[in-house]
Amino acid sequence: MLLARRGRAVPAEVLLDLVWGDDARRLTATTVHTVVARLRRHLGGDLVRTTDAGYLVPHDVATDADRFAGLVGSGADGSASRLREALDLWVGDTAYEGVRDDLVLAERTRLADLHRRARADLAAVLLDTAGEAEALEALALARTLLADDPLDEGAAVLAMRAAYRAHRQGAALEVHDTLRRTLRDELGVAPGRAVRELHARVLAHDPTLDGPPTGARDRDRDADPATTRPGATPEPPPVALHPGRLVPVPASPTVGRDDDVAVVLGALAEGRRLVTVTGPGGVGKTRLLADVGAALQPHGEVVHVALGAHAALPVDELAASVALATGVPLSGDDPVAGLVAALRTSTATVLADEAEWVLGSAAELTSTLLAGCPGLRVVITSRVPLSVVGERVVVLEPLPTPGPDASAAEVCASPAVRMLAERLADHGAGPTDPSAWGEADLRVLGEVARRVDGLPLALELVAGAGARTPLADLLDVARQPLDLAGAEHGRDDRHRSLRDALSWGVGRLGPGARVVLRRLGVFVGPFTTAAARAVVGPGDPGLDVERAVRELARHHLLRVERTSTTLSFRMLRVVRDLALDELAAAGEVDATRERHRRWFAGVWRDAPLSDDLVEHVGRTHDDHVEALVDALEHDDDVAAADIALALSRRWQFVEASTTGLRWTTRLLGRPGTTRVQRARLRVARAGFLQGADWDDAEHGRLRADLADDPEWSGLLGLVSAITAYVSGDPATARHHIEDALAATVRAPHLLPEVVAAAAVFDATEGDAAAAITGARDALARLGSPVSAVHLVSVVPKAALALLEAGHAREALDLLTSAARDADARFGIRPTNTTTLNAGWAALSVDDPTAALGWFRDSLTGTQTATAAPTVGEAALGAGATLAALGGSGAAELLGLGRLLLAEVGQELPPALEALVARAEEAVGVTAPPAGWDATLATGRVAALVRGAGAQPAR
Repeated sequence: MLLARRGRAVPAEVLLDLVWGDDARRLTATTVHTVVARLRRHLGGDLVRTTDAGYLVPHDVATDADRFAGLVGSGADGSASRLREALDLWVGDTAYEGVRDDLVLAERTRLADLHRRARADLAAVLLDTAGEAEALEALALARTLLADDPLDEGAAVLAMRAAYRAHRQGAALEVHDTLRRTLRDELGVAPGRAVRELHARVLAHDPTLDGPPTGARDRDRDADPATTRPGATPEPPPVALHPGRLVPVPASPTVGRDDDVAVVLGALAEGRRLVTVTGPGGVGKTRLLADVGAALQPHGEVVHVALGAHAALPVDELAASVALATGVPLSGDDPVAGLVAALRTSTATVLADEAEWVLGSAAELTSTLLAGCPGLRVVITSRVPLSVVGERVVVLEPLPTPGPDASAAEVCASPAVRMLAERLADHGAGPTDPSAWGEADLRVLGEVARRVDGLPLALELVAGAGARTPLADLLDVARQPLDLAGAEHGRDDRHRSLRDALSWGVGRLGPGARVVLRRLGVFVGPFTTAAARAVVGPGDPGLDVERAVRELARHHLLRVERTSTTLSFRMLRVVRDLALDELAAAGEVDATRERHRRWFAGVWRDAPLSDDLVEHVGRTHDDHVEALVDALEHDDDVAAADIALALSRRWQFVEASTTGLRWTTRLLGRPGTTRVQRARLRVARAGFLQGADWDDAEHGRLRADLADDPEWSGLLGLVSAITAYVSGDPATARHHIEDALAATVRAPHLLPEVVAAAAVFDATEGDAAAAITGARDALARLGSPVSAVHLVSVVPKAALALLEAGHAREALDLLTSAARDADARFGIRPTNTTTLNAGWAALSVDDPTAALGWFRDSLTGTQTATAAPTVGEAALGAGATLAALGGSGAAELLGLGRLLLAEVGQELPPALEALVARAEEAVGVTAPPAGWDATLATGRVAALVRGAGAQPAR
């Protein structure tokens, strides 16, 4: 227990209760003192320290579990030796074997997932070689993963590839068929795209399956960080770094909603900028929103945000949440103003779901966005309208049902009956086409559809319950008092309670599944079975959480969500409300919420920044924030700091400085964080400030506090070096970059970024040869394909070094390729650093038209720069470009850029400064009016660049 709470003092009385449980009533604190004394004799006196607050194991005490996690985390470099070393550390079936679940369940689950990841990573590495022996070893590893989790599509992909590589096509097809049957029987869904495509390639004897893929191994990641999901094609599948850029895809076809989708699309085509889809809970508003998004995506940018997790948030916090979900960078103290500024030139369509849970704030934010962002459109779902000026309300009704005297043809044509038949067919309980049912069964389908009034969610609940019972038993639901809570929309009394329908569905569950359902109610977003195991916690002997989750999905009480190769689950809000009521009635709220926050505190503790972390924290962002708030409410400062640090890694990646500053500042004011956590939070906060704000004395203290923490020591050196560099102090920058280089000995994953930063300093100091060598060295260390994190953190620095060293064409080609890669593989626009550096490079090779497109790119769209340093640099670049083109506004842009950079005390690198100086000599500088601040200057820069008329360079 002390190891699990490293860095925190635990009173002897608390240890007594935690470790000895019910037996503690017969014991005293002397028992704890005796055991601690024994530990000190065996393991050394410094392992367990005595403080005024209790016993404490220092934060820097390392364990085999730490080494195991570190090796698996660094295994992404394709090193089989690292992964084998990690697997050799694993002893027994589970971590902490023999220790009670209630003491170590979250950590045990985290390590078990890392164990799965290590085996999957090793199998993927082995498949990067051409040997049959390696393919057989990979096949054996994949089969162990499938034995543990038969629904693991990523493991199935590995097994199919390995079997085919080992000349066992039949075995590859058998893996597919087994997975397909299991998915249908357990969840009522078909295999995902990656599995289906690989199956087709196996059948076609695709020759590319005979050897290792070109480039690095193909892989994807589940919603939980510990499971590798290799893709099915030689190139890696997209990674969802910005979940809001992915419109949800329903796991089954939509029935009977073509006309409703057409109404929404027609309203948008007519020029309506706000369309609100209303209707009772369970009528299918969320699914309709997804279908609208799918129709819009080929024609423009679409972003999606679920509002149901943000109940009762004030408008400023809602704005910050929307920005994070959709990958829109925020800066400044006002999230609403920042979001408007970031979207001011956007032509995206925002899809917002479940606004009824945050109605007032949603209405206020929507009204503000529509007023300040003339190209923006919003489609929103809500049980009640927003009552915003210009709102077009589309009322979604339940699916039409057949009348009591309907003919067989009319029953078959009924959308409600068609949907019921589709959902029963998903579970293998009958044909998809209603006309293929017998007349008697068809009458039962029509009666059931009519008795539940065609409500889609009720139809799904009935289908889930009826998949394993005689069809006639479905009529049992007709005897239930159903009320669809439609009175608020003026509907008649035939709409009865959806809650009772849900209660009917829950009542058909076994006792174990009901326990799991109520405890899963604490999740506000998607979760995997690993997260479910950790949060459900101990239960009755023999409680099988994975089986219960599948049962809940079968009964449509959980929604199945897909990535390219994997499954996760989400609870509908109406189901969640019922689950939370049952959780409260069982008296399990506090214990379950504690397990929830422990899981999210531990899942990325001490982990380096990676695509996996960025994606997982983004996908489960709402649960991370929920756990963070819960930890603070319970004064669990250590857990809160761990969660905030994981969130900070993502917030830095997506340029969410406003949110990051607010939370890191708040955590730094908490008394219960550890010394190391406070030092990490200071470094993270400096990143959000875009520069260190400490003096030499505090820097020395931070360096001492992080002496045993190579990851954050390296980041400390890096942020200190960059701060000195942009402030025009190359000597201090060089000093700090040497500290960062020293830290990479124990944190080698940081080396490419540190080498690239050092190359920039070399170029600034005039050592072009060293800069070119360093930049190319940094790029060579990235491997192929380059991760999203490296595209953001390393490639722009290497390109800037090349640009400063006189290799502008090479820099431009590198940045152009990176921008295309970011869009094609990750669905993200290039960062402002990438677009700015590309603009300077294009200007340096005498292509001002392309340069203006790049600078314009940084100031338009859904990732508009709003921070003063970025806007200032873009203004200077655009001004220099317009000077070369002979366009108007050049002198004014140069003056605005100088003002903005002067406000933050930043300077341009020498080569860029030379380009600006040449432009100033040619067209002069028009200073902005006296008294102008950064806000006025930023708005004017955007207007001038937008008016320049250039199209984006990409």
